[in-house]
Amino acid sequence: MKKLSLLVAIGALIIVLGVFFEEPEVAKETPPANAAVQDITTGFEIFVEASPASAFTAELTVNTNIPLPIEVMASLSIKDQNPTDTYIGVSKRVTITSPVQTVILDGESENLPAGEYLAEVTFYPRWGAENGPSAAREIREEILGIAEIELTGSGESKGQADQRNVAQKWVIENVVVGTQWNESQFVKVLGEYAKSEADLNLHDAYYFPQADMTIIVRRSNCTVAIWRMGKATR
Repeated sequence: MKKLSLLVAIGALIIVLGVFFEEPEVAKETPPANAAVQDITTGFEIFVEASPASAFTAELTVNTNIPLPIEVMASLSIKDQNPTDTYIGVSKRVTITSPVQTVILDGESENLPAGEYLAEVTFYPRWGAENGPSAAREIREEILGIAEIELTGSGESKGQADQRNVAQKWVIENVVVGTQWNESQFVKVLGEYAKSEADLNLHDAYYFPQADMTIIVRRSNCTVAIWRMGKATR
């Protein structure tokens, strides 16, 4: 009985000591915006610095120790996008031939809104070293360099761009040739319009600035003849 009591006491003492001497949890540090995600098996890295070259254009300085030449994906994406949002940004594949190289990303064709963007340069091992040296082809992990940049873009906000994208998506998914023209429904989704005579005989053009789209409607039966991006009359 005494032996059992002694064993119980020793067990309780071990538990108490374990609580007091348990190693404290170390908080994980958030990497800075221009940090590189390193391939720990090789030590290869990509660093990126970004600066605006114009309202829509970013100039990226890419610094890497990966054996060259390689291909990377360079992208410019507005911050705080949700997975369900229409993507706001621009990207392209780039061949890196120098340890320090300048890459230009131009978002004018995408009419990028004003805001804060993430400039990213990513090496994908699946295709990034197809024409590169053997040391680069042996890399197994993605390597990412990232920096923050602010662009003035078109002057509209991200919220306005999101609203336009949602409206355009609705038209693309729901409006076809022959769709009945329901003015109240179109205004509810696309906002107010400016009406003009279309180039087609007996047709009207309804331009919706909020969506930046034109709906051309037949007068004879009030059905959609066609829709266009931007302001149009034909």
